Amino acid sequence: MVIIITGASHTGKTFLAQKLLEKYKMTYLSVDHLKMGLIRSGQTALTVYDDEKLTAYLWPIVREIIKTVIENRQNLIVEGCYIPLDYKKYFSENYLAHIKFVCLVFSDNYIENHFEDIKKYSCITENRKKDRYSIKQAKKENKKYLDGCKKHGLNYILSDKEYCAEFNPFKVWESERLEFIRISDSDFNELCEMLKDPLVMHFWEHVFTDEEVYEWINRRKEGYRKYGYDYFLAKDKITGNIVGQIGLLEENINGKNFACLGYMLKKKYMHMGYAREGAEAMLKYAFTELKKTAVKATIRPENLSSVNVALSLGMKKISSMIKIYKGKEMPHDVYVIRDKTWFSKNI
Repeated sequence: MVIIITGASHTGKTFLAQKLLEKYKMTYLSVDHLKMGLIRSGQTALTVYDDEKLTAYLWPIVREIIKTVIENRQNLIVEGCYIPLDYKKYFSENYLAHIKFVCLVFSDNYIENHFEDIKKYSCITENRKKDRYSIKQAKKENKKYLDGCKKHGLNYILSDKEYCAEFNPFKVWESERLEFIRISDSDFNELCEMLKDPLVMHFWEHVFTDEEVYEWINRRKEGYRKYGYDYFLAKDKITGNIVGQIGLLEENINGKNFACLGYMLKKKYMHMGYAREGAEAMLKYAFTELKKTAVKATIRPENLSSVNVALSLGMKKISSMIKIYKGKEMPHDVYVIRDKTWFSKNI
């Protein structure tokens, strides 16, 4: 995963990068450090005040670093001002699936009421002997970033009355009540609560051992690396509780791969509408973010709750198949919904 943090000068990009480094143990690259290294080594005649030219000079280097990191299945935080807001056009979908972006923005109200505090952090990365930063300049720069993020549909954090720089890079999507977060090694206990529960695993006809839970986590991480998606933890926004796993699984159906809906809920959160809400959110994620043309679901015929969820979402049964699990044949029905059908109902 590559996390890109950008925004106007003085908005706390370095501060956020440092917090993420400490929490997730990810390496981080400061584009300002790269800039100063190139300037001070005489590799460029540009100065710290040549912002537009520096973006054109630095971005080709930074974007190729990002590609290399992704190709090598590594993690990196990239932080700095010199990230173009149309950055997506420089990457294929395969790369974009592994990039998380956030822009830090100050409102006019925040700038007016906290400008002296903002100025204190002007020399975190470089020593600007003559800091010409003004309230007028701050407002102009932050408006440019805010307008750019809105234009390109990018994620941003707006500080208005109070400073805000909270960002979870593992958050993938959200619905009215839920946030969807990538599964990591630290989620072992949450997953055990589901995968070891006979009721939750009823249609699997098998409960997991500790070793199988660890294997499950590794499969999820491999899914993120290969496709950019898999099962996600579904977290209640208000309580912070994990209600289950909901996501898109890459499955081979009759020799062709498809993104397929998948979910399982903790026993205490069943029959509360989370399955349908989560599945509906995953369809939106698949069609609007991942640009999928079809999403399928493979459901055991006797799993009437899941059948009803699929039908309520507009999915249609198109075929049947046999899955082999633990040496046992398990019949499944195949349901599908296509992008044109989804958009006609939701746009």
